[in-house]
Amino acid sequence: MAAWTAGPLPSTASSLDDWLQGPREAHAEREAEDAWSTADSVSGTWRPVRDAGPGTSAAAGSESAAPGAPESAPAPPRTRPVFRHELHGLRAVALGLVAIYHIWLGRVSGGVDVFLFLSAFFLTGTFVRRLDSGRPLGVPRYWLHTFKRLMPPAAVTILLTLAGSAAFLPSSLWPTVMQEAVASAAYVQNALLVFLQVDYHARDAGGASPLQHFWSLSVQGQAFVVWPLLFLLVVRRARRGRSVRRPLIALLLVIGAASLTWSIITTQTHQQVAYFDTAARLWEFAAGSLLALALPTIDRLTGARRPEEGQAPRLRTGRALLGWAGIAALLACGIVLDVSTMFPGWIAIVPLAAAGAVVVAGHSGRRWGVDALLSTRPAAFVGDISYALYLVHWPVLVMWLHRSGQQRAGLLDGLAVLAGSVLLAWLITRAVDAPVRRSVWLEARPRRALTAVAASFALVAVAAGGWWIGLNRAEPSTPVAAAQDLPSTEAATEVATEAPPEILPHGWQLGAQWPDLPERCGGPWAPAEDFHNVNCQQLLPADASADGTIVVVGSSHARQFIPALIPYATEHDLQIVNLSMDACGFTTEVEHSPYCQGYDQYVLDYVEAHSPELVLTTVTRTGLGDGGGESDERMPEGTAPAVRALLEREVRVIGVRDTPRWEQDQFACAEAVIEEGGAPSDADAACGADAADKLAPTNPAAALAELPGAEDRLALVDLGASICPQGRCSPILGESYVYMDDDHLTRTFVESVLVTPVTEQLTESFPAPAA
Repeated sequence: MAAWTAGPLPSTASSLDDWLQGPREAHAEREAEDAWSTADSVSGTWRPVRDAGPGTSAAAGSESAAPGAPESAPAPPRTRPVFRHELHGLRAVALGLVAIYHIWLGRVSGGVDVFLFLSAFFLTGTFVRRLDSGRPLGVPRYWLHTFKRLMPPAAVTILLTLAGSAAFLPSSLWPTVMQEAVASAAYVQNALLVFLQVDYHARDAGGASPLQHFWSLSVQGQAFVVWPLLFLLVVRRARRGRSVRRPLIALLLVIGAASLTWSIITTQTHQQVAYFDTAARLWEFAAGSLLALALPTIDRLTGARRPEEGQAPRLRTGRALLGWAGIAALLACGIVLDVSTMFPGWIAIVPLAAAGAVVVAGHSGRRWGVDALLSTRPAAFVGDISYALYLVHWPVLVMWLHRSGQQRAGLLDGLAVLAGSVLLAWLITRAVDAPVRRSVWLEARPRRALTAVAASFALVAVAAGGWWIGLNRAEPSTPVAAAQDLPSTEAATEVATEAPPEILPHGWQLGAQWPDLPERCGGPWAPAEDFHNVNCQQLLPADASADGTIVVVGSSHARQFIPALIPYATEHDLQIVNLSMDACGFTTEVEHSPYCQGYDQYVLDYVEAHSPELVLTTVTRTGLGDGGGESDERMPEGTAPAVRALLEREVRVIGVRDTPRWEQDQFACAEAVIEEGGAPSDADAACGADAADKLAPTNPAAALAELPGAEDRLALVDLGASICPQGRCSPILGESYVYMDDDHLTRTFVESVLVTPVTEQLTESFPAPAA
């Protein structure tokens, strides 16, 4: 054991390299062409072959001697670049921090930032060496070489995650996993997560999915495509024999400063979006590149040496202390400072500076130096499997937490998750990663590498797409409530004590539960101009004829009742126009947020221009309640003048009472109970609440009935008895899930339960819809 933990490593790299190290094919190592090679050329001791004598190593050149240093015997010649074991171990530390913080602490560690930093550090060294030696940059070859190596292990992990999701995760998460699988394989996962953060209709956009961690690999992949192009700007200068370091440093300083400024601004304003934004992370890449460009000078001035040179470096104690300071700062980044809400702004300087300190310290020549610890066999083992370990640890953790119902792993089960992840990572590394990297056959022809890349993506796309098609093969398109045969609500509003054979909608159908209408607004119903975030839709085609129009205005809580209007509209030959705006209620004569500013006037202008027969909007707003029999339901300020404005325009108004809101996702809560073998009554006990906690004893909008014209032109629709029958708000009624999330009704429930009471109340209030 002592020999394994502290014994000297082989002079070459360990048998398996990881995602930052790159493939260890013999020819790639000799030419030092891999973007993540930790060869000594990156540390500044390498000299172009044209400047070195036959049989002489680059390290023997004068670059490695510090000015004023005492004469010493020349270093023994080397026939190939050396492997920096301490940087291999640094990757192990960074990956260990990522896994440990994910499993036990639920915090940001800074480990991902270290990976971005080191990736740029190694990549820059690769292309600067090519420029200095007069060789072609070979950017397309670099792209093929890199993604040929990265994509097969990633594809295998994604395929295993798809299979695990089908077996262990609730069906409501399946569409997210399928979507993220393709995005991850295409290296656009971070862009997808940015979109979901700002997509109002995304379910639980901030929640953990088993592929969410691929965002950082997407950032890296995008940088690997763009970053080599920067070196094309200095090719002419290199061909003229001039140094390329100064112009590159100036260019990177500009890019880094712009990205850091953008990162700081967006982190303060939209941190959840900035976290996944490549532009907000490029400054970390720039920092790694700047260190790669400056390190030769730093090494020369400080008298750096490698162990293979057979002589001690200068400032040995200082190097050892600097290395330990870097490790201490990296460990403290997430333990002492909770930086979860501060990344990727200026605070990310801390882990980058910590990693930079370890890189600059290099070989300390002290047995107690951090480089000695990072060069041990355990550190090398973790470094060897670190790419695969990063790939698999998060899916394993997410699936375990979903199955165990925990928010965070405990000590023992966390150790089991970590041990299982290490074993799986080792298997993927041995069975997939290493064979692909070492394959001379794949490397021999560009088309073979391209085939490996394309096949990796195709396998993921076919698996995810095939799963989705299989689930939806028998599913109809967006449902539309029938105009005849109104459903009976008696059985549909009971809470069963035994689980029905099927409870709808299925989790993978939730994306189709938003009540979209089939046509874009057109013909005589088209608005004069568009308004931001209003997706105008209509029931009948633009060339259809209708005896009148129902316009739905307000927030998505008004929109959710559209399916309940369709039978009434069909019976009376009415067009339905959806003019709702998510998160904006229809109110007037009050100060609106910048987002909602102007929406009220937009609605009134539409009403003036089109003279609809009916306008539906919500007239109350519910809250979360206090759980003690008191609800937060009220009539929002500005609702009364908004309804009065409609009545003054001779429009009939349908004022609907709001639906309950919840602190937790009601569908997910109930689904978990049902999947564990529970009944709807069990889901009610676990997730439901008394109606008194969610709805006021009487309709807070009852005073609207006193407005002028309300007697003939206002219908106050109260569906509380149907949504919360017998004084209880349950997540499952009959054979339907009531909610699709924490506050929106499923279309299935609206069509099966609310069509009848809405039609009856409208028929009673407006037997003849025309004004």
